[in-house]
Amino acid sequence: MPILLKIRWTIKDDLVEDFKKNQAALMTVMQDHPGVIVYHADYPEDNVSEWTELYNNNETFKAHLANERGKAPLGVCVDACSEIECRCWGDPDDGSRDILAGFGATYMESGENSILLHPRADKDSTV
Repeated sequence: MPILLKIRWTIKDDLVEDFKKNQAALMTVMQDHPGVIVYHADYPEDNVSEWTELYNNNETFKAHLANERGKAPLGVCVDACSEIECRCWGDPDDGSRDILAGFGATYMESGENSILLHPRADKDSTV
């Protein structure tokens, strides 16, 4: 089952540029993992970033977080924040939950058949 994360990062005022630079570095790391379906970062306020991440499965999630190229930028992002809120949908296994505990994840209930990856998804499709 896919894992959907919505993460809200409250960034310390003097560390916004460091956060943005390292968030951009993480965007390149996700390209190492074709099972990372969506990785979106938004800045709705000066010191707030909201991310939406969709992982194909637990193995993809764990591989992405274990990627050596991502560890330093993620550490900077975490240290640059005064608060991190992480909401998770799907069915993370124990290993994924161990990782998500570091982000203070709360687990949300999805309705039956409410989270699905299209089995024939095609990034080049026009229909």
